[in-house]
Amino acid sequence: MSTPPTAPPPTRSVDLILYGGTVWTADPQQPVAAAVAIAGDRIVKVGSNAEVLALITRSVQLVDLDGRMVCPGFNDAHTHFENAVDWYFQVALTDVNDQETLEERVAATAARLAPGVWITGGDLGDFASTREESPVLLEPDLARIDALTPHNPLLIRRADHQFFTNSRALEVAKIDGDTPDLRGGRFGRNADGTLSGMLYGQAGEFMQRLVSPISLEQKLLGARGVMSQLNAVGITSIQDIARLPAVTEEVIPPVFLERSFSNAEIFQRLSERSELSVRVYAFLPLDTFDRLAGHGISPKSGDDWLRYGALKIFIDSGAMLPPFDPADAPGTGLSDGWSYRFVGEQRLSELVQAGDAAGFDIGVHVTGDRGARIAIEAFENAAELNGPRDRRHRLIHAWHLAEEDFARAGKLGLVADVTSDQLVLYSNGLDKALGVARASNAFAWRRLIDTDVTVNLVSDFPGAFNKSHVAEIDPLRNMYAAVTRKARADGEPFHPEQAITVDEALLAYTANPAYSSHEEDVKGTITPGKLADLVVLSEDVRTGAPEVLLRARVEQTYLGGRLVYDVTE
Repeated sequence: MSTPPTAPPPTRSVDLILYGGTVWTADPQQPVAAAVAIAGDRIVKVGSNAEVLALITRSVQLVDLDGRMVCPGFNDAHTHFENAVDWYFQVALTDVNDQETLEERVAATAARLAPGVWITGGDLGDFASTREESPVLLEPDLARIDALTPHNPLLIRRADHQFFTNSRALEVAKIDGDTPDLRGGRFGRNADGTLSGMLYGQAGEFMQRLVSPISLEQKLLGARGVMSQLNAVGITSIQDIARLPAVTEEVIPPVFLERSFSNAEIFQRLSERSELSVRVYAFLPLDTFDRLAGHGISPKSGDDWLRYGALKIFIDSGAMLPPFDPADAPGTGLSDGWSYRFVGEQRLSELVQAGDAAGFDIGVHVTGDRGARIAIEAFENAAELNGPRDRRHRLIHAWHLAEEDFARAGKLGLVADVTSDQLVLYSNGLDKALGVARASNAFAWRRLIDTDVTVNLVSDFPGAFNKSHVAEIDPLRNMYAAVTRKARADGEPFHPEQAITVDEALLAYTANPAYSSHEEDVKGTITPGKLADLVVLSEDVRTGAPEVLLRARVEQTYLGGRLVYDVTE
């Protein structure tokens, strides 16, 4: 344990000092220190124990790190926050087809919800239905589920689109054993005629129509829970795919594009109530850029809690340059076609050019190398037409790039938001499908960094919209995948020559995302004058084998000098 010395009178009022550990600053001017002092919401001193402890006053709070590590707060540069809020009220079921696991999931969901809030979820047994020729889907035990959900109505859907409900929901719906079956549907019954909880056909759809939509106030309740989850893994900032309802409701979208864009009013309301425990940088839909000024949105507008400046658009669905045959690449997420959200090359180029001219940074969702090529060409065209400025456009995901496009991306100063969790999902079979040489350009983060592309490690939280995949939200685990090119210690690495270092992984969760959102002057490094967003790790993850990233845990998270997570509480 470190013992604070008797200090001379302070030269500046300080509220909090963390000392006696390894302070990794992400600041090249002073990469490592032993202590950090905070006044208000700002860092005021970084240095040796003696230098920082000299600022002690009678009222200062001292935190003895006892050898632990302090980093800048983690910044997840690609999230879908409202989707996570919706999931907060749901049970994850796609990989479940047994009573015990179902009970575990239902109990976990019920524990975090207030009485009366509906619990929903689907599709129970989905993995079994896709992997087994004649799957037998679970009929849950009503009494056992009732015991876990006495105060919350529950309705979950099976993979065959039949439903299961609990007794509380049946009470809400005024359904009992004497209720006749509906035309086109029926209520499941036990041998003695009592209700089993199963709902078939129109009976399930009838119950589904009774589930109350999630109100904005309920969204705020879920948002607080989701922010707590983020703080628990050291995340103090997110860069979220968002929308302004006042703007998006002025247009008639061709498809349900808004499903992946969070309602920015959630962040606005939380900010007004001083309840945000993460800072938010919002990506708005690119095709709304010309309406944003009328709602007070301009590049770099906002404050330290909620800031705007970037726009997003989708291109591909894993579209690859020829030669490529999707039949050779099952399970890789690749194709020779386009996503339903792609507006076409000409329209994309026009929108990028116009958004760029308005001063916004633009992020383009690309996974295949054909989509990446089109995005890069659109960025090149915009730069040529609009002239020089400080651009920080992004390739979002960037699974595959053609060999010649790495240098083009670097020349443009592009940012790549890469998802190491998706390397684990979609790398199997790529060497065979593409050939070793071309596959070496897949998830090629080393090559991106070496060609001067800024790399952010991101989660894509909470995962696939259809819940077929739950994203890994823990930055330390995502760093491990990026450093080792594998998901677990006993796994096989995919093209290990494309691995990045632990320091580069830490930068990709701290300084790089702050740079990407033009916020490098206020956060991203532990530097005097910047926001005191910090995370305390149980040990120094920069020493020893990469497996330390799997072993280490977040013990404290500070946001503007305020403790928002403590492992002991």
